[in-house]
Amino acid sequence: MLLIINADDFGYTAGVNRGIIKAMECGAVTSTSLMVNQPGTEDALAVLRRGGLKAAGVHLCLTAGRPVCDLAEVPSMVDDRGWFKKKDALLSGLLNEEEVRKEFLAQVEKVRAAGVRISHLDTHHHVHSHPVILEALLDVARHYRLPVRSLDSSMRKRIRSRGIPTPDYFCGCWFDERVSGESFRRLVAAGLQNGAGVMELMTHPGMVDEELERRSSYTWQRERELAILCDPDTRQWLLDQGIGLAGYLDLAGRSSG
Repeated sequence: MLLIINADDFGYTAGVNRGIIKAMECGAVTSTSLMVNQPGTEDALAVLRRGGLKAAGVHLCLTAGRPVCDLAEVPSMVDDRGWFKKKDALLSGLLNEEEVRKEFLAQVEKVRAAGVRISHLDTHHHVHSHPVILEALLDVARHYRLPVRSLDSSMRKRIRSRGIPTPDYFCGCWFDERVSGESFRRLVAAGLQNGAGVMELMTHPGMVDEELERRSSYTWQRERELAILCDPDTRQWLLDQGIGLAGYLDLAGRSSG
């Protein structure tokens, strides 16, 4: 089995960025996805421009910060202040597929304009579980010929029906109180037992800074994730199980069937 360990939220804050870079340079993280409308975005883009990381996915965001598009282009997705609506408000309302598509295209183009190689697409808060958002996402993924994160077998089937690569198995459960070395091994072993050829494990490593403490309840937990992902025992266990580490760039060259 090949394992993609993806660090979500690159670009959220400078401290999160530092943690993700450390997890990729010294730990087991093999992939990351970039938020393009957050306080740490420019810091993350600077790292990517310098070649500090060879590629990043785009962590498409519709539930935090401001749109990249002009507000007049996405009126149904923003509140009175011009900020994206919270997840529950967004998903419970009427979604305009064309507005979603425009915003996704704008976010991808912002990364492309910075000269960054894009490895894949996923979404903040898994908003592509909504069928309207998923359809817009698949249009964008086909346009740029990029792999997409699939959350379950039904979504995986739909993604592959459009000729888009996606991992065989996804685990988004390694989070918050579930984070430990033991739970890491147990969740990865489940993918191995499931017969996955390529598995993705979602992670959120980071270093706590003032911006993160102001904006998120998921703070010290990111440092706990970072410690486990950088523990040499973690990589040794993967090696002992015959699990190879891979990134989304590896998936892009594989069959989507």
